[in-house]
Amino acid sequence: MRNGLAWPVALCAAGLVFDGYDLVVYGALVPLFLRSPGEIGALTPATAGALGSYALIGVLIGALAAGAVSDRWGRRPVLLGGYAWFSAGMGATALTSSTQAFGAWRLVTGVGIGVVVATTGVLVSELAPPGRGQLCTTVAYCGIPFGSVLGTVAALSLLDTIGWRGLFWIGALPLVTLLPLAWWRLPESPAWHGRERGGPGSPGCSPVRRCCPRCCSAW
Repeated sequence: MRNGLAWPVALCAAGLVFDGYDLVVYGALVPLFLRSPGEIGALTPATAGALGSYALIGVLIGALAAGAVSDRWGRRPVLLGGYAWFSAGMGATALTSSTQAFGAWRLVTGVGIGVVVATTGVLVSELAPPGRGQLCTTVAYCGIPFGSVLGTVAALSLLDTIGWRGLFWIGALPLVTLLPLAWWRLPESPAWHGRERGGPGSPGCSPVRRCCPRCCSAW
């Protein structure tokens, strides 16, 4: 992998590690919440399942919105915004003390996760050299299962030490670690720049018009 591409792929993979962590850590904490109503309120298994689904609903919303927003404002700022969004959501979740607030912040956090999941693949594939886009994207998305494993391991090994709030604060770490690094080393997609400047791939420059002069006259 080229040196110039190693940083973007590593940063994007790190972002997805935290995404995987954030999505899984709640599941590891459900037994605690069920037996300890003093944490976020009394939970039934049905309520616990609903709380878990709120994050996934947020992921859906964020992923659907990310495409249009990143086409308009660029891949890099949307991805950086996603890092800040889900990190702040994890930190806010750690401060909650009611079921309603916990569920609301899980939904908000999920939106940021969805933005990151959707935008990462686009940015990495557009930064990769020809013929390497699939490899680079696969490497980056390996962060999700790796982060899921980390979430489970962290819950098993650190819950008694730092509590469930501490586990959620770990999920907020990208705000002070990954985000500054990404701001420094993560470039914008050259393909997006090309579209903004009216180059190949821009909405106003159809491949048919470029490749077939006979067809151009028909427009």
